[in-house]
Amino acid sequence: MRLKRKPWGEEVLQNNERYLVSQNELESQKLLDFLSFDNLVLEIGAGKGDFAIQMAKKYPSIHFLAIEMQSMALAYALRKVQEENIENLLFVNVDAHFLFEKISSYKFQTIFLNFSDPWPKKRQNKRRLTYPSMLKEYYNILKEGGRLIFKTDNDGLFNDSLEYLKETNFKIVKIDFSYDGQDLYDALTEYETRFRKLNTPIKRFIVEK
Repeated sequence: MRLKRKPWGEEVLQNNERYLVSQNELESQKLLDFLSFDNLVLEIGAGKGDFAIQMAKKYPSIHFLAIEMQSMALAYALRKVQEENIENLLFVNVDAHFLFEKISSYKFQTIFLNFSDPWPKKRQNKRRLTYPSMLKEYYNILKEGGRLIFKTDNDGLFNDSLEYLKETNFKIVKIDFSYDGQDLYDALTEYETRFRKLNTPIKRFIVEK
């Protein structure tokens, strides 16, 4: 869902460059310096930033690169961190498809996909972040033993994603059709908070390179 632009959005984006890389800055030293860390984690589809911010606070020794294509969503995220002093978090305002070429030489220890757009119409399935072509991109940028962790409320997307995995070399670690949210290496997204209040079952899988 595309967010409506707010009058304050552009100002927040411009005044919080410390935490933000735009699509025009994918060659910037700021991004290259961040990618030079060994303990890198990638979230694709960061939304309003709840997950990445919580995880960065919980694990200060891990560096979280959070990707989100909607600039207004990132304005909300940046508004949450502008009074913080979080050194291990960087947001990138770009469609993930454009990022892989830039980061192909770097390796991540974990990739998180949280409540990705289900693109339910068959003609749209190729846009899914769990489509086989995307899963192969994740495999290439993960360290040996690195993990991809996927959460969703959408049954169709989850079941299809399990089928997509069969076209990859990922090893399944865990499949949970009613995830309780108790894994310490996890945090709530804004969507998950809403779904849990409605008692909507959350599905999750963990796979490993």
